[in-house]
Amino acid sequence: MRLYWSVQDNIPLISRRCADGELRVVPTSRTSDPRPATPSDLELLRRVVDGQFGYGAYNELVRSEVVLLGRAPYMDTAYEVISDGGILGHLFFDLYEMRWYFKPLEQSIYRLGHRMEVLRVEGRRGDFVGAAGEGDPKFKLTDNGLAERVGTRYVITRIFKRRDDLLEGRSSWRKVLEVNEPCVLSGESRAIRFIWRASRERGKVIVSFSGGKDSSALLEVARRSGVDHLVYFNDTGLELPETVEFVERVGYDLLGDAGDSFWRNVGGFGPPARDYRWCCKVIKLMPTHRALRDLAPGLTLVGQRRFESSARMRGPPLWRNRWLPGFVTGAPINEWSALQTWLYIRTRGVEVNPLYDLGFDRLGCYLCPASRLSEYAKVEELHPDLWERWESFLEAYAAERGLPPCWVRYGLWRWMHPPGRMTRICNAVREPMMRVTLDRGHVRMNPHDPQAFLNLIHSLGRRRADASDRTFLRVDGEGVLVGNTPVEAVLKVGVRASLCTGCGLCAEYCDREAIRVDGKATIDPDRCVGCGVCNEVCPLSHYFGRIAQISKGGDGGSA
Repeated sequence: MRLYWSVQDNIPLISRRCADGELRVVPTSRTSDPRPATPSDLELLRRVVDGQFGYGAYNELVRSEVVLLGRAPYMDTAYEVISDGGILGHLFFDLYEMRWYFKPLEQSIYRLGHRMEVLRVEGRRGDFVGAAGEGDPKFKLTDNGLAERVGTRYVITRIFKRRDDLLEGRSSWRKVLEVNEPCVLSGESRAIRFIWRASRERGKVIVSFSGGKDSSALLEVARRSGVDHLVYFNDTGLELPETVEFVERVGYDLLGDAGDSFWRNVGGFGPPARDYRWCCKVIKLMPTHRALRDLAPGLTLVGQRRFESSARMRGPPLWRNRWLPGFVTGAPINEWSALQTWLYIRTRGVEVNPLYDLGFDRLGCYLCPASRLSEYAKVEELHPDLWERWESFLEAYAAERGLPPCWVRYGLWRWMHPPGRMTRICNAVREPMMRVTLDRGHVRMNPHDPQAFLNLIHSLGRRRADASDRTFLRVDGEGVLVGNTPVEAVLKVGVRASLCTGCGLCAEYCDREAIRVDGKATIDPDRCVGCGVCNEVCPLSHYFGRIAQISKGGDGGSA
């Protein structure tokens, strides 16, 4: 996205259409999506900058009331600190040292450079330019850039480029709201028209309200649209108490309640991960389906925005929800930036979750694997009892599997297959939940439960065949001879048969009531029609490629 800045007023603009005079484009990162810095953010920035560069450095650096924070690419939390029409630097949480630092950039060097040591060298990024010892500054200037202390050496991490000078004119949030208000209210009008069009002849309208800023803005838009709607809140059982209290204060009409589903299933599934989000299916999808299925047909509205992630950037604003039969889902504020959302909230006087004022950037499940270590530290500080329960589970899980303490300390549980930059910090990966060998049409699985497999194979519309009939599956103690059945289908049934946790998702979605869950799921063959829906909703079968290690033997083909 592009961040526009008014040179005349020294303020950010949500659109160039709001400009009245000269403007510039702030060179933010592709994923930045800047938002207003909260008092808690600014206090953190002050503490870090003054601690790193000396008392008074913050006041020399930050001269404007208007400061934005945008996401910066990094292994953990990192923000672009934006003010006066440029990027002052990066505020980031150093994983190696477990502390916050501020990295000044080109446009702010003339404000802080006199407080920094200088290495009289030039070089390219990655060059080692000097020795570093304990207590040395994190950053030093070079003749053409910035060197960072990495271990016992200084490494050039940035070559300075020519940038526009920072603006020096006074600015205020009052002026930001005043100038942007026409564009903010224009966005509200477009969102209202979206709701009018999307709700036409689609039955009940249900607004999903999570307690976050985006859903709070959406709820205000829905109320101003005049369209009759119901408010739905899904309590995952992992919400912070402040979120639950806030949602109850605002009010809702429909409740999805996951109860203790997460804790009942985490032992079987293992810790959720960014590439293994079984939790979303169990504590979000299942209670939502249960709460809304009898209200179809209808329209569900969500506070999704395309600037939140690269995946959502590609998504449409209106789609048929495959997991809520009979419902279409729409995102009325899909085109809004984070800055536009916050300006709308302030313009309309919308109440927001108090957790934002405590320094939380994103809300939701407090142990979400998409979160950063710095965010977990906030949870631990605010609710030590909640974090202690989760950390105790992780430590026990790691000990049982011989994983080192760094696997928990650096949050490697957040991936089934961690990226290389994380394994360089801690070279520890959890073992696959199943090992599979493909060998000449035979799928060997470990673990393998042949009796459970024979029962669940009804989900594919198959029956156990005579051993001489090679068009059907044949099952033995080691695995399955697939015949003409796709290997992927066999693996989906195989992981369900051997690793089922009894979460109940398959039974929830079975229209024929053909599945009973008593510790594990079993199929009634007289009721089953072989539609395969249970294999699609099951978290294990959905992520079989992540949780199983698949190798080939002979001419076994591929999964």
